[in-house]
Amino acid sequence: MIGIDIASIGKGYGALRVLDQVSASFKAGEFTSLLGPSGSGKTTLLRIIGGFIEPDDGQIRFGGEDVTHVPLWRRKVGMVFQSYALFPHMSVHDNVIFGLNRQGIKGEAARKEVARVLEMVHLTGFEQRKPKQLSGGQQQRVALARAIVTKPRVLLLDEPLSALDRRLRQDMQIELRRIQRESGLTTIFVTHDQEEALTLSDTVAILDKGRIVQEGAPLDIYERPRTRFAASFLGDANFFMGKSLAGGVMTPGGVIRTADAMPALGALATLAVRPEKMRLVPKGGADPGENIYTVTVREIIYAGAVSTFIGEGADGNQVKVLSQNRDITDVEHGQSVELAWSPAHTVLVVD
Repeated sequence: MIGIDIASIGKGYGALRVLDQVSASFKAGEFTSLLGPSGSGKTTLLRIIGGFIEPDDGQIRFGGEDVTHVPLWRRKVGMVFQSYALFPHMSVHDNVIFGLNRQGIKGEAARKEVARVLEMVHLTGFEQRKPKQLSGGQQQRVALARAIVTKPRVLLLDEPLSALDRRLRQDMQIELRRIQRESGLTTIFVTHDQEEALTLSDTVAILDKGRIVQEGAPLDIYERPRTRFAASFLGDANFFMGKSLAGGVMTPGGVIRTADAMPALGALATLAVRPEKMRLVPKGGADPGENIYTVTVREIIYAGAVSTFIGEGADGNQVKVLSQNRDITDVEHGQSVELAWSPAHTVLVVD
């Protein structure tokens, strides 16, 4: 297992700057997701790490070795594309053994390796089938087997689950994580799906406009986003803006408190709160020390296990609350209700 370090990576196409001095470290044996909207630079960064694209600036190191200008075929990376890129005229066995044969590994040694990885991806017995005879999830596992059979130093995944339906995608997330753990490969995964990044990753790096705006464990990034973009892109968030006070901000709807250190008194500040951290309470029903914010209910969206309430504060601020349906009391459109939540769940973010 090797770690990957990138330092001050830059890439542009004419006047368009796709990556702007990106630096990050990907730990050996970990699963890291590059998460961001279309055009954020995540796929470009993945392809630069793999050697498919040359950076304009910066350095890439695999286990301390500078590979910035090392060609693709010498980097020993495994790559799985969004389209899987299987050879349609070849069987599963021949698709998987292809890379080994190209490396000069043939005969019984190659067949043993193919058998090993097909067992790992739960495709033993499918050796003679063609890609068109497989489901989307099975084709994805063939692509994974082909990528890892050559024992690459790094596994790169470019949105490999995006073509699958929701249920199969969820099943394959579990399979992909299992395969990565069993192989022990340092893995970098590109996605624009927030839930996917949270489910799969040891580390998430959020990209916006060619820069990594936050990097860390999924729990840390979700619970403690640093920027408004990170808070809104990785899940839902409510924002409260006002003038900084000691321990909070003054909004038109009252003081919202936080445990975070605040900027200078009187400075404009923004606080973020996740919708599931808030709860609807009867008037006077908040616990001592909780934040209280009064809204008028504008929308109630029932979704089985949970319901979403959208309220409007006195200043027109839209606030979303997620509530388990066992906790719901009688709430109606147009009703004035109080929201309550802990200052510890209120995070200072920058725009």
